[in-house]
Amino acid sequence: MRRIAIMAALALLPGCATGPAGHITDASRSVVGRSWHYVRTNIAGGEDEQIYVHRTAADRIDVYKMRNRCARAALVTATIDPRTGIATGFEAATVEPEAGREPYAWLTVEGNRLEARLGTGADAQRSSATLEKTPWHDYDYDLATLSAALQLRAGSRAPFSFGMTMMWPDESGNWAIHWLGEANATFTAAEPHLGHDSLRFEVQGTAFGDAGGGPLWIDARSGTIVDAQWGRPNHHEYRDFRLRLIAELPQGEAAWIALLRSHYEACPAEAD
Repeated sequence: MRRIAIMAALALLPGCATGPAGHITDASRSVVGRSWHYVRTNIAGGEDEQIYVHRTAADRIDVYKMRNRCARAALVTATIDPRTGIATGFEAATVEPEAGREPYAWLTVEGNRLEARLGTGADAQRSSATLEKTPWHDYDYDLATLSAALQLRAGSRAPFSFGMTMMWPDESGNWAIHWLGEANATFTAAEPHLGHDSLRFEVQGTAFGDAGGGPLWIDARSGTIVDAQWGRPNHHEYRDFRLRLIAELPQGEAAWIALLRSHYEACPAEAD
């Protein structure tokens, strides 16, 4: 159970992309209340995890991650700067019945330092990392803040770059936050992809290590991420990384709460 809690905690981190900001405040407000359904897998498929992203407010993103209904699932909240999409803090929680949440991990930003804490009290696991580049994103958050940043530069074909961090076991086997390096995105084509008019970028850099990056498709109108296929995995049970957009969901807070509530609705009763 502790391993599951730790793995779910890996879902929590930040980012932003370079490029002209445009009407930042208006762009941030335009996405408030919108929700998107993604699936994370290996590039060749397998290890499917459902990823639901909801823009609760201009400065807040919720991400609900689950393998199966009625089983443990994570709900990770990022607080962001709505002018840039850069995260200023995270809270990871388990999804509870009636759309409740039980926090168990936190990530805070203090200047150019990230401070991560899993658990409370004397047994809490703590780690830190230095942010060597701004803007930046944490890979574990399944590109939710990167998508928020890209929505601010919707339609742009200009190159962009960002730093990346990720939770991963250290040499002692404990989970820790790590600085990965830099990712650089270059426009390669305008093409249809997964039913979207998309802008395709090639993303490479030191953040991906020997595994390499790969293509990223962005919706040409909204800036929302449509698909990413990268060589480096963002969770240790995966071989590599694919995140693809399945659908945009009904808008509004009521619809989002109903989705969270449905996680434990009509579940089998636990045996005595």
